[in-house]
Amino acid sequence: MDGAGGVSSSALEKNVAELTVMDVYDIASLVGQEFERVIDQHGCEAIARLMPKVVRVLEILEVLVSRNHIHPEMEELRLEPDRLRPGRVDRIEKEKKHQKELELVEDVWRGEAQDLLTQIAQLQEENKQLMTNLSHKDINFTEEEFQKHEGKFNI
Repeated sequence: MDGAGGVSSSALEKNVAELTVMDVYDIASLVGQEFERVIDQHGCEAIARLMPKVVRVLEILEVLVSRNHIHPEMEELRLEPDRLRPGRVDRIEKEKKHQKELELVEDVWRGEAQDLLTQIAQLQEENKQLMTNLSHKDINFTEEEFQKHEGKFNI
C-alpha cells in the first residue's frame, strides 16, 4: 500500500486481465480519497449525484474481476472433455479391436467344437456298424478269444 498519494496506484497501471478483487478495493480506496479531496474543496453537493454511480461501477468491476478469476478455471473445465476425448477414442478403438479378436477366437473355438462333435458322431456311427458287422459274422469267438482281440484294439 502506497502513501497518501494513492493506496496502490499500481492497481490502476495493471493490465485489465490481471486485476484482482484486491486491486478493485485499492482502486475504490483511491477514488474515495479523491472524493474526500473534492468534498473538502467544493462541498458534498459537487459529487452527490456522481458518487452512487461510481460506487455502482466499482461494484460491477468487483464482480467482473472475481468472475475473471473464476473464468480460467471454468475455461479449463470446459476444455477438459476436449483434452480427454482422444484418450477415450483410443480406448474405444482398442475395445473394438479386442472385441473383434475375441469374436474370432470364439468362432475358431466353435468351429473346432463342431468338428469334434462331427468326428464323435462319425466314430459312434462307425463303432455301431462295426458292432453290427461283428454280431453278424459267422465266426464264433469264444469269450477268451474276444477278450484277446479286444485287448489288441484298446490303446
